[in-house]
Amino acid sequence: MARARSDRFALGALVLMVLCPGSAAADPVTLSWADLRANRPASCAAFLDNYLNQPKCAQQAGSARLLSRRYEACAPGTEGLDGVAVRIAGYAHPLEFEFRDVKTFLLIPPLRQDCNHPPPPLPDQVIAVDFPDGLDVSADPVWVTGVLRLQQSKTHLATTAYTLQAMTVTPANIPDVSGGD
Repeated sequence: MARARSDRFALGALVLMVLCPGSAAADPVTLSWADLRANRPASCAAFLDNYLNQPKCAQQAGSARLLSRRYEACAPGTEGLDGVAVRIAGYAHPLEFEFRDVKTFLLIPPLRQDCNHPPPPLPDQVIAVDFPDGLDVSADPVWVTGVLRLQQSKTHLATTAYTLQAMTVTPANIPDVSGGD
């Protein structure tokens, strides 16, 4: 009887892994920031190009505040990534002015280097991360591994198209962050 129960448990675990490929048991898929923006509507191309290529950062920041709803609609995230175990490199940005044992933070790609205060990235380029183990945040990039959800989140810093329940956060190299973009 114990063997039959064990066999049913093993079969149940196998079915769960097949039906829930994004579960923690699955090997994570390594993503680039380009993968997160794969579903941008073609009708938004000119609008987003104008935002991303404005020569003056102040105009871009003002545009981001005034047109935030349109940016959210034009940067909805990639549905096929919802519930998938992923690994992505980026920069951890704390939500508050705390840098030790940070349990929630935003993961972002490299920002524009020609601005003193760059505007926030588009929503499909920001991930709200929950990491119960806590992280000491520095200026160095990190690899974050966990289950990605297509779930909008708003903070005082940025709107995100994704949330991620992190299992691990490890150091990354700068080329890892921008690779594939």
